[in-house]
Amino acid sequence: MPVYLRRCYIFNLLLMACVLSACGYHLRGAYQLPQHLSPIYLNKDSMSLLLYKELRTALKASGSELVKDRSEAASELRVIHEQRSRDVLSVDSQGRAREYGLKYSVSFSLMSNGEAVIDNSNILLSRTLLFNPDAVLGTEQEQANIYNDMIRDGSSQILLRLQALK
Repeated sequence: MPVYLRRCYIFNLLLMACVLSACGYHLRGAYQLPQHLSPIYLNKDSMSLLLYKELRTALKASGSELVKDRSEAASELRVIHEQRSRDVLSVDSQGRAREYGLKYSVSFSLMSNGEAVIDNSNILLSRTLLFNPDAVLGTEQEQANIYNDMIRDGSSQILLRLQALK
């Protein structure tokens, strides 16, 4: 590569870095939760294992202390309702489903010092799944991946709502 092209490439990289920093763009990083919520008790029995793992990981990354005993906690995060559903969106000429609408809903509450800080807050996520009758096993795996993705998004939205309590 000629020297002038290398210098032009480096100049463009620096220019892009300056433009991105000037517009306020930055990586989100860990969630910054209010200190009065810590230590937090996650009610494991009220949620799916994947949601529990996602919330636990994100809470630890945010610097919040997690406790295993409810009596030691300053606040408790409890999932009231968690549900997955699948609806047919379109069918082909033989009446077979060709497209499904996948939905994931979760409602949660946050109790702090005996009172409800967040009471029955709902999150509803939806995605579309194209069904291929020739690849049923692959479609089932894709459906599971989409649900897992929605659970991750749901945990992120829960933590964003906790972060908004500042």
